[in-house]
Amino acid sequence: MPKLSDDNFSGRTKEFTTAAGNLLKTPGLVALAAVFVLAAWYSQAGILLATGLFLSTAGLALLWNRLSLAGVRAERQLNGTRFFPGEPIACTLRLFNRKPLPLPWVQLESDLPAGLRLDEPAGRAASETIRRSASLLWYRGITWKLRLTGARRGYHPLGPLKITSGDFLGLYSRARRTGSTEHVIVYPRIFPVDTRLVPSLYPMGEARADRRLFRDPTRAIGVREYVYGDELKSIHWKATARRGDLQVKLLDATTAFNVAIFLSVESFRDNGVLAEVDFELGVSAAGSIAAALCERGSPVGLFVNTRLADTGQPAAIAPGAGRGRVTEVLEALAKVTGRSSGPAAAFLEGQKERLTAGTTLIFILGRLPDRFSEQMADLRAAGFRLLVLLVGGHGEPAVPPDVPWRRIRHAGDLAGGPPP
Repeated sequence: MPKLSDDNFSGRTKEFTTAAGNLLKTPGLVALAAVFVLAAWYSQAGILLATGLFLSTAGLALLWNRLSLAGVRAERQLNGTRFFPGEPIACTLRLFNRKPLPLPWVQLESDLPAGLRLDEPAGRAASETIRRSASLLWYRGITWKLRLTGARRGYHPLGPLKITSGDFLGLYSRARRTGSTEHVIVYPRIFPVDTRLVPSLYPMGEARADRRLFRDPTRAIGVREYVYGDELKSIHWKATARRGDLQVKLLDATTAFNVAIFLSVESFRDNGVLAEVDFELGVSAAGSIAAALCERGSPVGLFVNTRLADTGQPAAIAPGAGRGRVTEVLEALAKVTGRSSGPAAAFLEGQKERLTAGTTLIFILGRLPDRFSEQMADLRAAGFRLLVLLVGGHGEPAVPPDVPWRRIRHAGDLAGGPPP
């Protein structure tokens, strides 16, 4: 006899049967079987007929229920996994019955994470679960087309589908989960940015410099013979092969500055409570600035002392350029959570070795963390260019007088020109 349970499906791949009432569970059926035997023993025809009819119906229902999910398959398809807030997500659910036994009823369910919303017809209440029901004949299938919306930034899991079916009388139901967990990435909101916010961007990359601040590894202007102490990464291997001696690339100078964006998670907490509105504005500010700079071709990096939703590690992307850099940064920001990986000052100290002198550091803060004022003075003295963006309205930051800063109270402040 199949295992009967009133408990909700636990999420394992095993199938579970649920009875519609206590009398249909194993103890109830055993008791009725005993009554049937006693009724036969004492020749009680009415009781014998009633219990026999009930037990035969329950037995047929159990058999039907046991076979109900055999050959039943379900699948979910999304038109992508990366979206911006408010962007529609096309979702297709398919259900197939690949056996000669019809399904008088079958239900398909999928839990929705908090950051995704199902677009229902007007007048229908929003739900945290996608739920669709149908009847399926033998060897038939059905398709539902739905539209989801990324309501909030985040890394949102869509778990396995839950299929539930049962017998024609509804006495028993059987459920199992199928498929794997998919993740939908919803990027932060991107707002217009005036890049004059960022110091050291004028003149920019394509301009040649009379004073050679650093060399651009993408601009080789010639070769020379190898000298002891030259880095291996500077060797020009094709020229070496042609000439037979080690040749080193001569690199042109450039004034294109790297930009590193630092977002401090705990600076948005007050007495342990996260200021979610300001925090989300800070994340969007980081994404908006990164997108604007990547569009200009500037090397951009991102550092956040968070615990990313997928790895639990902080976000640490060294400054770099390239076609996929903006996607890499936005994906990391989508996975940023309000949980801090540690103090911002210690995190910044641990990442300094990944930054070169002349890099522009943009700090996006809710409040100025402890020791940050002293660290900014040291960074300034070490040749870094600094900008502080203070998100929200939490007092005046105690920044060194030669460090520019700007208050960001709403998205429009990002387009407000250079800092005073």
